[in-house]
Amino acid sequence: MTVSGEYEKVMEECLKDDLEWLEREFELLYRYKKVKSKADIAIGNQILDQFINNIKNNNNEEVLNLLAITLNKIEQSYPEFF
Repeated sequence: MTVSGEYEKVMEECLKDDLEWLEREFELLYRYKKVKSKADIAIGNQILDQFINNIKNNNNEEVLNLLAITLNKIEQSYPEFF
């Protein structure tokens, strides 16, 4: 049935958009902060945990790879969150 395939494709695209948002959000929140407070770290970790929990059960290998790539990029720029 094509509805299932279309639904999965739409969900995949939404997850990709969300991952792009995640990178931009970290840049907006933390790019210019030389020192991150405990509250900054807590908020960032909550955002990361929520994304990971929402995506980790996804069986789509491409989406999981994109999650890993996105997390690696964030870790390179903001290692204090990992």
